[in-house]
Parts: sequence; structure tokens; C-alpha cells
Amino acid sequence: MSVSDEALVATGIAKSYGATCALRDARLALRRGRVHALLGENGAGKSTLVKILVGAVTPDAGRLDLDGAPAAFGSVTQAIRAGIVPIHQHLSLFPELSVHENLSAFALAGGSGLWAGRRLVDPSRARGWLAEVGLDVDLAAPLGTLSLGERQLVEVARALSLDCRVLVLDEPTAALNAGEAERLFAVVRRLCANGAAALFISHRFDEIEALADDVTVLRDGRTVIDAAPIGRYSREELTHAMLGAGVEAGPERLSARAEPVLVGRGFAAHLDAGGGTNVTVHAGEIVGMAGLIGSGALALAAWLAGAQAGAGELSVAGQGFTPGDRRRAAGFGIAYVPPDRHIEGLFGPLSARRNVSISALGRLARLGWLSASEEMQRIDPLLRRLKLHPSRPEAEARAFSGGNQQKLLIARCLALPGLKAMVLLEPTRGVDVAARSVIHDAIREAAAAGIAVLVATSDLDELMVLAHRYLVVRDHRLAAELPQDAPRAALLSALSGSIAA
Repeated sequence: MSVSDEALVATGIAKSYGATCALRDARLALRRGRVHALLGENGAGKSTLVKILVGAVTPDAGRLDLDGAPAAFGSVTQAIRAGIVPIHQHLSLFPELSVHENLSAFALAGGSGLWAGRRLVDPSRARGWLAEVGLDVDLAAPLGTLSLGERQLVEVARALSLDCRVLVLDEPTAALNAGEAERLFAVVRRLCANGAAALFISHRFDEIEALADDVTVLRDGRTVIDAAPIGRYSREELTHAMLGAGVEAGPERLSARAEPVLVGRGFAAHLDAGGGTNVTVHAGEIVGMAGLIGSGALALAAWLAGAQAGAGELSVAGQGFTPGDRRRAAGFGIAYVPPDRHIEGLFGPLSARRNVSISALGRLARLGWLSASEEMQRIDPLLRRLKLHPSRPEAEARAFSGGNQQKLLIARCLALPGLKAMVLLEPTRGVDVAARSVIHDAIREAAAAGIAVLVATSDLDELMVLAHRYLVVRDHRLAAELPQDAPRAALLSALSGSIAA
């Protein structure tokens, strides 16, 4: 790499929080015209390094150089004005304002958030930014009326309103479907073709391989792979660099199918859905459910968890009930992980321990009083088993990384009294490979203990290392069922409609 190619370089970066060392002598070098992937497990230091790059955190040691000159940012606003523009997994837009106002607030305030709201950018400029990300929406529409994917693309369009020299994308595709993700990638490629640099943080290897030119890997706060061409390393080698461990094996075969536990009959999302859909999950079985965006796979899975109303009936271990009441479903022994932990799953201000014990309050509380000692005795071993990091069950749930927050939801499932079935929607979305491995192990252990497990995910790699059989959903109906040894190509064909049930 020639010095003249370097856009943003972080050298010798160190940062500690009390006794916890987040970064130690970390390095990152981004080049103009290239997309750079940053990989590492939870706790490796990725988030801290990104916060330093965008001015949200001041390092204890080290230096930043922007276009060859020393740089220091006292705030995110200063970094944005210098041309370092962050795009986050969790949107920083204003849902009550119009699309036009959101774009204007960013452009006219230079990213400072101090826009007075009296002026709007020229509509033709605003439409141009939206067109660059492939969006054709009404400028006057309240942002909150757009889909999550559309809102993410509006956030990218905001970045185009600035003189972007370095684009920092932190899990930007978490809310996007495949088409929206490809539009985002096209915008990133155009920006880089025009001389910008991009930093891309993702846990999805297929995205990294499709978009990134270079890769840096952090482990335990240190750089262990430094700005290498992405093609130099295989997925297995990158995983080993992140973990210092091997890769995950596929599921063991079931010797025989046990008795049915979770049975759904006659599910119909729409009045014209015909005879409805039937699904059965047996004791000790992990069933993988897949479907493209809009297929209805997540809706069917939520219905099977009792979280969504709809035509049809559910039964658990032979006991029938009408879905649509999660509390009642939990009483029948169905645990549930929703697809978005921030909207439906976590209680951020509550402790990690309390987020888990919520599912067992009926057992832990006596005459309205919660036994703190019994709560600790029941919940803390679960958190140790799931390797909660840092190991502070009393800390607020919102203080933990995404992977550790997801572990709390899995632990909540396992803590449910009388657990018979688990329905998990996108159980490892937005988590690193280490947390993913821990969660997968917990799912397998639950199945080995006789729990019926349904995993609905858009991640085919996840399905193929977990599931004993696959269900494919299209048009809100079960379109195909495939055995455990079905090749990936068969799954893809079923998803696209080339294979019928």
C-alpha cells in the first residue's frame, strides 16, 4: 500500500474502560477507492475502534491520520465535517419528520443535528440523492411510514449529501432485503470509484466476499490480520483468526423421529390462503424454516410461537389453544425469540439477570415478592453457560454488545418453566461468530434434552449447520420440505420457486 493511497489510518490505538482493556496497539489502514472489512468477535474491540474513528470516543494512546495529516476528533460532528460519515445498524433518523426534512437536517447542519428546520434543500437535489440509492419515495412522506429497509437507504442518501471521504458502515444490511442490500453495495462501490474509502463491518461472509477488497481482523483488542486483500484468506482462516479456534460442524443425524410436540394446523395469513399450512416439530428435532423477504416465513414462525393471530390452531404436547397471546403460549411451554431484539425482545434499562428471569417470574415470585437469591441461583448458571461477557448479570442489558444481548434472549427461553418448544426468529442476526457458536450450541443442547426447536432464518449457512430438516415458505404457504442432506442448491431452488412441495 502506498502512503498516497491511504485515506484514514489508525496506528497504535489503545483504549481502556477501568480495568477492561478494549484496544491495545490496534491498527487500521483504509485506502481510497477500496472497501475494507473489519472483522472480530464480540469483545474484540471493533465497536471501540469504530467509535474512535468517528469521534465518539477519545483513545488513550495512538494517532489518526486523515489524508496523510494528523487528525483528532472531539465529537462525531467534527468527524462528519472532516468527511468521515457513519452509517449505523440502528438508525439515527427522525421518524416523525418527512423524508425531505431528514435529508435537509443532515445536509444543512453538516451532520451536527443543529438544523433549525426553516430551510429545506432543493427538492431536485434530495431526489437525486434518493435516486442514487435506488429509492423512489414521496419527499413529503413521514419517514416513519417507510419500511425499515427504505429508512436505511434514506440514511445512506443522507451520507451522499456531505463531502464523504470515508464511509463507515456498521452492520448496514441488518434491516435490508437482498435487493436493497445490493442497491446499497452499488452506492458504496460508486463512492469508492469516485475516490472515497469505505469501512464495512458485517458478520455475513457472503456480503464481505461480495463487497470488500481488503480485510482487517481484531482479536482481544489487537490487530491479527492487517489490511490484507480479501482473497488471501478463506472463511475458515478468517474464522480461526477471529477466534483462535476451529469452525462449526453440521448437525448430527436423528436416529429416529420422536413424538410430535409443536403442531400447527390450518395457518392462513390471508382469507384466500386456501386450506392453510400445517407444521409439526417433534421432540429433540431442530426444524429450519426459510423464505425470501415477504414470503411469510417469519409470520408463520411467529404464529407457531403463539405471538401472531391467524386462522388455525396450535397444540403443544397434545394441548390445543388459539394463537395470538404470547403469555398464554408461554404458559403452554413455548419459548420465543423475536426477529428484532431491540423492538420486541430486550428491556434495556433492566439488568441482564432480570431480562432472563422475566420468563420465570411465576416460579421465582412468592405472594408478589421476587426472591433475589433464588433469581441468582436459577439465572446466573444459565448466563455462565452462555458465556455472557462481561460476566456482570447485574449490569443493564443495553450496556452489552449485540451478541451478548441475543444470548440473554436465548437464556430467557431456557429459563421458561415447563419448556417444551422453542421458536427462534433470526436467532443470530447481527452477532459475531463467537456468539453465534455459543447460541448454536445452546440450541443443540436444548434439542438433545428433548425440546422441539423451530429456527426461522434468512441465513442459509445457519440452517445448514443446525437443522435436521428444512421447510421452505413462499406466498405464505409451505412450498417445500427438504431432508437434512439436501444440498444448498436444492434449498436455493426451493426458495426461488424451482421446486414445489
